[in-house]
Amino acid sequence: MWELDLLTGELTWSEGMHRIAGSDPASTRPSMQWWTSLVVPADRARVRAWLLVVREARRGGEEQFDLVGADGVHRRVHAWTEVELDASGEARRLYGSAVDITAAAPIGQRDPLTDLATRPAVLAYLEGDAREGERQRRRGGAVLALVDLDRFSVLDDALGRATSDRVLVACADRLRAAAPRDAVVARLDGDVFAVAVGACTPPGHGPTTPPAAADLAADLAAALRRPVLVDGAAEPLTLTASIGLITTDGDEVGADDVVRRAGLALRRAKREGRDRAVHYTPALEHAAARRVRTEAMLRSALDAGRLQVLYQPVVAMASGEVVGVEALARVIDPEQGPISPALFVDVAEETGLVTRLDEWVLGRASSMAQRWRPPALEAPAPSAAALVARAAMPAVSSIALPDTEALPVNGPRHQLPTVAVNMSSRTLCRPDLALLVRGALQSSGSDPSRLLVEITEHSLLDQGEDARRALDGLTDLGVGVGIDDFGTGWSALSYLAALDLAFMKVDRAFVSRLGTDTSARAVVQAVIDLAHAHRLTVIAEGIETEQQARMLVEMGCDHGQGYWFGRPTPEPDLDAAITSWYERARSVGFGAWSGEGPAATVAEASVEVTTAAAATSAPAQVPVPDRQLRRAASLSVPAPSVGPDSSTAAAGAAAPGSLRQRALSLRP
Repeated sequence: MWELDLLTGELTWSEGMHRIAGSDPASTRPSMQWWTSLVVPADRARVRAWLLVVREARRGGEEQFDLVGADGVHRRVHAWTEVELDASGEARRLYGSAVDITAAAPIGQRDPLTDLATRPAVLAYLEGDAREGERQRRRGGAVLALVDLDRFSVLDDALGRATSDRVLVACADRLRAAAPRDAVVARLDGDVFAVAVGACTPPGHGPTTPPAAADLAADLAAALRRPVLVDGAAEPLTLTASIGLITTDGDEVGADDVVRRAGLALRRAKREGRDRAVHYTPALEHAAARRVRTEAMLRSALDAGRLQVLYQPVVAMASGEVVGVEALARVIDPEQGPISPALFVDVAEETGLVTRLDEWVLGRASSMAQRWRPPALEAPAPSAAALVARAAMPAVSSIALPDTEALPVNGPRHQLPTVAVNMSSRTLCRPDLALLVRGALQSSGSDPSRLLVEITEHSLLDQGEDARRALDGLTDLGVGVGIDDFGTGWSALSYLAALDLAFMKVDRAFVSRLGTDTSARAVVQAVIDLAHAHRLTVIAEGIETEQQARMLVEMGCDHGQGYWFGRPTPEPDLDAAITSWYERARSVGFGAWSGEGPAATVAEASVEVTTAAAATSAPAQVPVPDRQLRRAASLSVPAPSVGPDSSTAAAGAAAPGSLRQRALSLRP
């Protein structure tokens, strides 16, 4: 029941009215202005007109409308009004009643599972706060937090819908308890919740100070992290959440705009690894707009064939010889020209367009592998000492790494030169991947042993058994598979032994610090030794200086690529770029031209140690599975061509990378 004195403006409520308004009788002094502000925007003008007609026409009436209470709950209300007249016939008092008919209202007015408010309630609350801010001449300051439970779908799959629903109810209760008193707590969709805190004090309430966005996020995250035990779960569950935040500044178009911007922050929090809060900045909106433009540009380029493959040389570190290339996709913009993959790869992954891109690059790379041969390396003739050392080596050498068996090495696993392609996680999980690669090889007539496939650790571990089956299918074709950007993802070392891998790439993040960071050398050396212990060829990427290249030679790195050797180049210009590299290698004395430089010193020391060891004892030859033989063979790097007369003397000689491994095996 309610009563309004038209002379004094005093509004009197029963406890039932406070329940409908979601207000606290002890702290709330109701007013008609505040009461009508609770009505949702779509109904507010109609309710105000109805009350005005009742007063002016001096006759009662009734109306139905939706409101969002001070507790954030969306309710459907049916209200009646009567008029009391004075002796002169003027209206002196309005009185009436209101009934909560939410239970009989259409589905969607409030969340049936958690009994929280829904999206319309959040929008109405934000719009009401903005209007109150205008009245108080205050712009912005409201806080909205979107809370998305991390990996909730995994819990749903493991425990079932009934149990996961109980978890959602428990989370709703915790968010409701952790939110400020006048906040709206809503469930927007699935496992996404919203907590909105207004900046302005509603009429009839005491003064309040809204919390800072970071403090609100910390309180909500802490409430969710407390272990929760629900029926159907054997053990208490600990949950984390990604949170997108926004503090309004008054320039938003409307409440929908506020929610959208908070959603941008939420998506960034999830992309950055989850279990964190990200506050909205205009840069997020600019990035979102750029992603939309990039997707449209990428789709158009794929449909119109505006794509290009650039090839970056891969060099044998000991000799300086180009032994392969990596195929890198570029999208051609009609106005800007080639677009860096840093601008489109993430969008391609997110939209699924990366599978079309991978397939297109695979076809071009397979054709390249069939027809391309790099210019010959015209290295100087070896010294007499080098020829003697080579002749002293057995025709079939052995690797004996610490704690491993001696494995015969008969030569490189793959025919050189090779062409490497990158493969995304989406492409890796295709059930027809082996058929796709087989088709590309057959169409081009290329030798499978000239094709290499690079995958990231993230792709490998995310796909699990699907990745294992896909890799087995590729290796059965004779295609080599390796790990790209090793050490930057979730390094699970068990897969190095479990999978039939051929090579490992040291990420540029480690290589770039060589020469400037003393710890970087130790890290790179550890990665190289780890790869060699698993009989994998090591490729260092991102080599940009001569100093980095020479340090990697000293550390026994097999192959390398980077701007110092050559930038990504279109196929017609590739041979010229390789020839230019050979001229630069000759001018600085690198690889085959190193003379007494670091590479020669390492190789000669390895020969001396290995020759001495051979004079005392030869490593035993033990039978090993064919797959291990192929893995071991991948370590061998072919010696550079030194002229027609040296081929016999160099037959069976191992590359410096392999020699160094034999030398390492003799350490205590």
